[in-house]
Amino acid sequence: FTVDNDKLQGGFMLCFLDDGCGMTPKEATDLIYFGRSSKRTSLSRMIGRYGNGLKSGSMRIGKDFILFTKKEDTMTCVLFSQTFCETEGLNEMIVPITSWSTGTRKPVIDDLEKFTVQMSIFFKYSPFMSETELLQQFDTIYGRSGTSIVIYNVKLMLSGEPELDIRTDSVDIQIAGLLYNLPERWSLRAYTAILYFDPHMRIFIQAEKVETKHLPYCFYRPRMYPYITSSCKGTAMKEIKKAEVDVKIGMQYPELAFYFKIEIYKRKLLIDFILLRELRRPKKLYLIFGINIENRSQDGMFIYNNSRLVRMYEKVGPHLKQGSCGGAVGMVDVPLEALEPTHNKQAFVNVKEYNHLLTSMEHYLIQYWKDIGISKSLLFSLAYICLKWRVLSSSTDIENKDHCGIWTCEMIPGPLENKCNRPERLPSIPLGTLNRLSLSPNAKEKFLIDSIQRHQKKLENLQSQVSSGSVKHSIPYLNAYWLLLQLCMHPAHFTKKCIRFIVTTQYYHFS
Repeated sequence: FTVDNDKLQGGFMLCFLDDGCGMTPKEATDLIYFGRSSKRTSLSRMIGRYGNGLKSGSMRIGKDFILFTKKEDTMTCVLFSQTFCETEGLNEMIVPITSWSTGTRKPVIDDLEKFTVQMSIFFKYSPFMSETELLQQFDTIYGRSGTSIVIYNVKLMLSGEPELDIRTDSVDIQIAGLLYNLPERWSLRAYTAILYFDPHMRIFIQAEKVETKHLPYCFYRPRMYPYITSSCKGTAMKEIKKAEVDVKIGMQYPELAFYFKIEIYKRKLLIDFILLRELRRPKKLYLIFGINIENRSQDGMFIYNNSRLVRMYEKVGPHLKQGSCGGAVGMVDVPLEALEPTHNKQAFVNVKEYNHLLTSMEHYLIQYWKDIGISKSLLFSLAYICLKWRVLSSSTDIENKDHCGIWTCEMIPGPLENKCNRPERLPSIPLGTLNRLSLSPNAKEKFLIDSIQRHQKKLENLQSQVSSGSVKHSIPYLNAYWLLLQLCMHPAHFTKKCIRFIVTTQYYHFS
């Protein structure tokens, strides 16, 4: 959601709020180091890898962000500000971190001077000018734990307007001036609806709930194919090298060595053990395909990593040919051990493995297209000489467009229609019937009650007009309405002759 603030660049703050597990002061400290993650192993069931790109993602949206998090009995605030570092002329990123006790709301400090300096940085370079305002932000986290992130000083276009458009749609956040046929590329609401492969969370944008989609069940005639990945050796070796680099960094800097030495060493051993085991075990995935019948132009491959969307609408093979496999959509959820995403979650580091996956999905797409029988659909074309409609049933003819242009009956391979004197043999179209839905007793009763209420209202209006003298000769009208009302309330008390009289009377007076 957004909060207007004219004092900031762009005129608003972009806020993210969750009711998750939150972070302790130590976990919040780990957060500020680029590339640090507890999600690298297959033992982790967390979505994504480094979260959803907090540092790299937020720095693309705005110049600064401030984080508020609650967990257990502490509340922690973290300021990540490019404005602060640029203004103070700093050569490295300095991140103030301060914690308070949840119960007493007293600061948790071991160095009063350091706390005072950090608070002065908060007051000067964040939208909150006092400790009271900072503590009030923790109240927005209504549960016992959770996290709130406020991004401000958002990026601007050359025109001076914010890159994010929050005015066009009051319940959406859009990329300004970017309107493609694919709303997921410019609408945050549309993008978050498909962001997760198997969503089990509530997402709200501008206080309006997002209708998330479970893509495998959103398309017509879905079909699933098992797929075995190749060896994950390349990815595993990269992970091992990263763990070794972490150890070297911890040893080079004494101030970090004491804090990270044991933890990094344990993590390295765990990664070595798990990933070396993964070298010998290919992964079994499932490629899922379906038809987007609502919009056939929106097709392609959706590639998820640890249930988080990385690539969407990737065109492969038949999609690159105009009119081929239109509307066919494929999707796959790839584990981290098979493909490694980039920091911004928009591409994959393992380009070779990724291209191999797309090639495999191309082959499976062709097989899916054959399995569902669309490629075997009959095609009808008009013969040039005899002007008779002929049936072309060969999928090869359809794909090669052999029927286009000028052609004659002699060009048809089948003996039944390869001469102009042969009659047309068009297939019959099945005859359908309309099955009207009968009203249930409750629906009939509701319909009758609504009808009585409408006539009662009309009767009251006429009575008020008669009493005021604004309508003359209204007695027949009132009698007709009264009889009709009695018929609706007590239909069993009237004979067929009486009913015909009432209907005739009403028609005579109101037509």
